[in-house]
Amino acid sequence: MDVRAHILAVATRRFARHGFDSTSLQEIADEVGVKKPSLLHHFPSKNDLLRGVLDKLFDHWTESLPRLLEAVTSGRGRFDAITVELVHFFSEDPDRARLVVRELMDRPEQMRNRLSQTLTPWVTLIADYIRKSQEAGYVPKDVDPEAYIVHVVTLAVSGIAALPVVTHALPGERDKVSERYLGEMLRIVKASLLAKRST
Repeated sequence: MDVRAHILAVATRRFARHGFDSTSLQEIADEVGVKKPSLLHHFPSKNDLLRGVLDKLFDHWTESLPRLLEAVTSGRGRFDAITVELVHFFSEDPDRARLVVRELMDRPEQMRNRLSQTLTPWVTLIADYIRKSQEAGYVPKDVDPEAYIVHVVTLAVSGIAALPVVTHALPGERDKVSERYLGEMLRIVKASLLAKRST
């Protein structure tokens, strides 16, 4: 891992666990194993570092979404692939989810702007696939595609952010509870989109 990537990884973890305001650049530099001026060479301020952390997180989706949409041909399959990738990306490193939740709480105005710039285009694109599935009769007509997608993202991010704590409420073998929790999350997402609705 190069120095810049290492700085971003450490900053992600520290900002997620302790918050932006409670984390110093010196602490990040110490954990990375560089002098503070070296860190400032890559990121001239703490705000620049936070921007870099969030850019890296959101850039993943800018790069991944077109690939996922091209790789799967059916509307339902595309949505399933995107949902699985969403859950995998955040569960692979729950600090990513914790950081998003913390930033939503601590800096709502900045996150509102960032989400409107990055999330809204994805929502519009994915909603189009849901609408096509509605027209084909695979998805009930009363599903609101955009609102549904935002609910899925919120469920995944907040659920994974809470995963290290809430899974202790599940009985059973400790090494299987996360798998059960995430599996049920995916089942709920799929069932709520494809369930038959009573008229």
